[in-house]
Amino acid sequence: MSEILSRQKITIDGIKYSTKPGSTQVDVGGEDNEQVVDEEGNTHTSGVMKGGSLETTMIAIAGLKLRTIQAVRSATIVIEGNNGQDYIMRNARCGTARVIAQGEVKATFYGDVEEV
Repeated sequence: MSEILSRQKITIDGIKYSTKPGSTQVDVGGEDNEQVVDEEGNTHTSGVMKGGSLETTMIAIAGLKLRTIQAVRSATIVIEGNNGQDYIMRNARCGTARVIAQGEVKATFYGDVEEV
């Protein structure tokens, strides 16, 4: 049985950051389908494409600068799980990273996510 994925380390353009256990959510993106019923009562689906995202709580270690995180544009982010499940986000851009509280920074990134 594989170990449950609860802690990830993320690397943004070669700089490693630790995350709070259980705080990272990786959305690989893809098509969400919704039910549609036509005029004749037949059920179909309509798809909407969603992009990939990464939400995490980063540990605010010495030297971490919010402006550096906020400036992430067209970056590559590697997400390494503690169970061997890894992801890579290309064309990553910071969505939010504004507050350091209790030694933590909540950050969101958007980009193209692949499982590796």
